[in-house]
Amino acid sequence: MTAFLSSAATRRPANLRDLGGLRTTDGYRVRHGVLYRSDAPRPGDPRDARALDLPEGSPWPPRTVVDLRSAAETREPHPLADVADVRPVPLGASLTPERVATAAAGEDGLGWAYRLLAAEAGAELAGIVRTVADAPAPVLVHCAAGKDRTGIVVGVLLAVLDVPRATVVADYLRTNEVLPTLWDRLRAWGQPEPDDEALLGVDAAALEAVLDDLDAHPAGAAGRLREWGVGDDDLRRLAERLLEPVLPH
Repeated sequence: MTAFLSSAATRRPANLRDLGGLRTTDGYRVRHGVLYRSDAPRPGDPRDARALDLPEGSPWPPRTVVDLRSAAETREPHPLADVADVRPVPLGASLTPERVATAAAGEDGLGWAYRLLAAEAGAELAGIVRTVADAPAPVLVHCAAGKDRTGIVVGVLLAVLDVPRATVVADYLRTNEVLPTLWDRLRAWGQPEPDDEALLGVDAAALEAVLDDLDAHPAGAAGRLREWGVGDDDLRRLAERLLEPVLPH
């Protein structure tokens, strides 16, 4: 284990990125340095943005952390608790690693588990919207691998901001570009690889199932979030916090 922990692959988050730069359908883009997604931070990770290959204008460490892991996954103090307001928001049992494996092996597939989590966690998702809208930035959203639970939360946030579906899915699929490094890091911290190779990464169809449910509401993603308890003022603050106009060249 010590050898794993000293390897370069485990010294920094493998699935970290700033969502800044993603464009909406109506002439805006997500600001840099406001909303990040990642796998779980670990003790000993760098505290310097340059060491993490974050873009210029993307400060690190974050000031607010939304930790989506369950209590069973978070027995130790959060490694960013000394510099950030860490807000645990466990999203239930629907997308723990064990449940992901079970769902993917069943007839309904992983998309069913994603849809179930979104349906079960409406109140938690509403709270995350308010956190991202109001809490000190940068705000980091993470789970264990930064792919399933984090993928749903980020997908919902981007969808309600009118980021095109193809862009939302493309960001989600970026996890597949870092799988060797990501799983080196996860193994080093005691998370075994799933038996099913298909669960090592992410599949567009799973997130598409959640986006389909958002789009199925007569008022779209915003309407679905209103059902979960998100107010119009929350949505306004979210957009003001995250979006900036794309200036003409």
